[in-house]
Amino acid sequence: MNYNFKVLNNTYKTINYINKILINYPKKEIILKQNIEKNNYELIECIFAYNINDSLRIKEKHLKDLLVKLSMSDFYTRISYDKKIISRHQFEVISKFLLEIRRMVYGLKRKEEN
Repeated sequence: MNYNFKVLNNTYKTINYINKILINYPKKEIILKQNIEKNNYELIECIFAYNINDSLRIKEKHLKDLLVKLSMSDFYTRISYDKKIISRHQFEVISKFLLEIRRMVYGLKRKEEN
């Protein structure tokens, strides 16, 4: 199986899980909800940009951008948990998904460096 496709597939699964949770966000947290949604779409954008470009330097930039977006997803998840918007179980599931994607991205980064 194509390694890049696994990153995309796992990211898609994670975004689907998060989107199901976003339905229950309170209206007073609309900014947080919008930031999460925007960040999710930017994750996919970084993966597509990585796959399309041929230049090693540009691919590396998109991998770094993807890592930043994953960190932001982790941050938004932590904020949501701290504000008691999501449960501990939801927090742990999202964190495991993000950790798995992050490991794959670091693997891709090492592969590109060699």
